[in-house]
Amino acid sequence: MALIRYRWLAPLLALALLAACGQNHDGAASGHASATPAKSVLSSIHLLQKGQFDALLQQLLPPAEYRRMRAFWTARHARLGQASARDRARFARAMAELTAPDANQRIWSRIQAKLRQMDPQTRARLPLMIGMGQLMLSTRISQADQLSPDQKQQAGDVLEAVGSWAQKTDWTDQDRIRRVVGVVTATARKLDLGTLDQVAALDYAQAMRKYAVVWSGLKQALDVYGLSLDQTLDSVTARTLQSDAHTATVRVDYTLLGKPQHLTVDMIRIDNHWYDKDLLDHWRKALQRAAPAPAVSAAAAAGKPAPPVSAPRPPVAHRG
Repeated sequence: MALIRYRWLAPLLALALLAACGQNHDGAASGHASATPAKSVLSSIHLLQKGQFDALLQQLLPPAEYRRMRAFWTARHARLGQASARDRARFARAMAELTAPDANQRIWSRIQAKLRQMDPQTRARLPLMIGMGQLMLSTRISQADQLSPDQKQQAGDVLEAVGSWAQKTDWTDQDRIRRVVGVVTATARKLDLGTLDQVAALDYAQAMRKYAVVWSGLKQALDVYGLSLDQTLDSVTARTLQSDAHTATVRVDYTLLGKPQHLTVDMIRIDNHWYDKDLLDHWRKALQRAAPAPAVSAAAAAGKPAPPVSAPRPPVAHRG
């Protein structure tokens, strides 16, 4: 659920940078999109909602950082060509199963058989198990040294809303499961990727469009269980609390599962555009952990793919 919150766009950024899922930098990040700190936040939310991930990354990263990201993505994506025969076979089998003409019925029949075998006591314990997971996450939030007290409160409020929804949801409801199976198979068909070689052959722009397909499928699946990401993102409002020539603080308000939430975003101005300061810090630190920054930036500046590097860990979001 981290993607619901603007501050939690950091994991999304990490996913976009690392996964093997163009437009010029004159697009979404220019013009009025970053004219004010609040407009910059709202522009990012809008792009996320629409699944326009390349434009979102251009909005979140200054031009030099965006070029470094593209070089890094190219290096990571090239590794798909080195996948083992076992991984290739697994991927091909999975996609063949998901896109077969009778995929819905075959997958649902298997799930239905497992549901019949499920111990009634196990079903009854699901809310308790979810509650235990919620408690563990709450403990981690409270012990997170990198979060301020206000950020911990914000994260706790979101966790409480999502945890309450998850505990009350009947995850074994057969009608809902059948509908989600339909969403998954339809999404797999729209991807139109039967082999890892086909995935590896995607260029950056094509890969970003595939991301949008998966994002749309995810939203549809969550809708089935009563969590509408579109409703949450539609509810977002932003206002600038304070601003000077170089920095600003923006308050973001939104509604999650019927409960009002808010967070604050620290912004920094670079070349007349406003960017999320913490997210930029996360990205730069992640790239530094992956490889020396000069090696990547030099390749980006030359317009060449960067050499393969180790994947950075996804950035830890600083906002609740």
